[in-house]
Amino acid sequence: MKKITLSLIISLAVNLVGALINYIYYQFNRHLFLCFRSFGGEITVESGFGLIAVHIYAMEPNSSDSLHLRFEPLAFIVWLLAIALIVFLILFLIGKIRKK
Repeated sequence: MKKITLSLIISLAVNLVGALINYIYYQFNRHLFLCFRSFGGEITVESGFGLIAVHIYAMEPNSSDSLHLRFEPLAFIVWLLAIALIVFLILFLIGKIRKK
């Protein structure tokens, strides 16, 4: 139980720092820094640490691009659990190696 709690705390810290880095980078560059990118036609979707940035590029000469940044709680939880699982496995392996 102690390893699970520690894993979740470390994961929460990593997720919050990652989301903060992405938010600050978005404010300056209009893109997320640590993310997965999906491309399709005139749209690009960037997802990382619970933040989702949607870029819709104008296809007409007098139009302007559309940029949206939003927080997705479900994506944040998925990232939180994925990183917690990785941290838990690392702690588990370290514990097994130390016992030898």
